[in-house]
Amino acid sequence: MVLELAEPSAFLPEELDLPLAIGPRNSGTGPFRLVRREGSNAVLERFDGYYLGAPQIDEIIVRPFDTMRTAWTNLLRGEVDMVTNVPPDAIEFVSNGDIRVVPFARSYQFLIAFNSAKAPFTVPAVRRALNLAVDRAGLIKNVLQGQGQTATGPLWPQHWAYDRTAPGYGYEPDSASSLLDSAGFPVQPGSNERPPSRFRFTCLMPEGFSLLERMGLEVQKQLFDVNVDVQFEVVTLAEYDARIREGRFDALLVDLISGPTFSRPFIFWRSARTFKGLNVFGYENPEADRLFNILRTSMSEAAVRSATGRLQRVLLGDPPALFIAWNTRARAIRSRFNVNTESGLDPLWTIHQWTENLNSPAVSTR
Repeated sequence: MVLELAEPSAFLPEELDLPLAIGPRNSGTGPFRLVRREGSNAVLERFDGYYLGAPQIDEIIVRPFDTMRTAWTNLLRGEVDMVTNVPPDAIEFVSNGDIRVVPFARSYQFLIAFNSAKAPFTVPAVRRALNLAVDRAGLIKNVLQGQGQTATGPLWPQHWAYDRTAPGYGYEPDSASSLLDSAGFPVQPGSNERPPSRFRFTCLMPEGFSLLERMGLEVQKQLFDVNVDVQFEVVTLAEYDARIREGRFDALLVDLISGPTFSRPFIFWRSARTFKGLNVFGYENPEADRLFNILRTSMSEAAVRSATGRLQRVLLGDPPALFIAWNTRARAIRSRFNVNTESGLDPLWTIHQWTENLNSPAVSTR
C-alpha cells in the first residue's frame, strides 16, 4: 500500500487507524465482517483470518433502538448483551450484579467555541476571563456524574507529548471579573427586559441533546455570576450545522473531537487565512500557527515535546474557546462475557479477546 501526500506530514503515522475493505468478501482489517442484513439489524460473523487471532464470539447482531430507554429495557431483560452508549446519568440505573458498566475516556470535549471574528470575542482577555469564570469540577460532578476530566485547552491530555506541568485554568470568578473590567467591559445598568451585564451573547445549541442542555444551563448560571449574559438558541441539527459552516453565530456549545492526535486541533484552530481546514471560528494566532506547523513537520521527539508545551501555553493565554471537560462514554455489558478492561480503552476495541464467563450459566457465543 502506497500513500501519496500533497505535502509532508508528521501526523500521518499516528493517523494510520483507517478501516480498510479489501477483496471481494470485504474481509477488511477487523475481527468481524458484515455478512447480511435482517431488517434494520446488521449481522456480523467472526473473521478467522484476523491478524490478532480469531475471536471467540461467532456472530454479532447489531440492533438499533429508537430510544435509549428501550435499549436499556432489553438489556435488563437479557434480550441484548451490550448497550453501546450509556449516558452518565444512567450508569447507576443500568448497573447491577448481571450488568457491568465499563467507562472509557473519549478524545472529545465539551466546549463553547467563540466566533473570534466578532466582538467581544476579538479580545483575548475576554476569552481568558470566561475560562476563569467556569467551575469545571462542579460541572463534571453535577452534569456528568463524575464521568469526565477537566479541559483547559484543545490538546488531548493523553497524548505522549502533552506537557503535564503546563498550567491550566482554575475556578477564579473574581479574577474573571477583574480581567473583564480591565479589558473595558464594566457592568452596565439593566432594563426591564435585561439584567445588568457586561455584555450579552447568543450561543447555539442543537436540539435533542439533553446532556448539552444541562451543561449549557450550568454554564449560563456561572457566567451570570460574573455579569455575562449568555442566551442559548436551540436549533435543529441541520440549521446548527449550516450556521456553523456559514459563520452565523456568536458562540456554540459542541462536543468536539480533539484527539487522540494533534491533527484534530490543527484542522480546527490553525488560522483559516493560510490553511484550508475546518477553522470556521475565525481564530487567528501567528505563534500558534508556527507551533502547529512544527508539530506537523517535525520528526524529532524532542522538538515535538517542546512545541507541544509551548503551544499549550500560547493557547492558554489566547484561548479560542471556553474549554469545559473531556468526556467519558460507557458500555453496559452483561456478565456472560469476560471483558478486558485493563487498557482503559473502549472495550469494543478488545472484542476479539472476549470470552464466555464460565461462572455464568452456559450460553451460546452468538
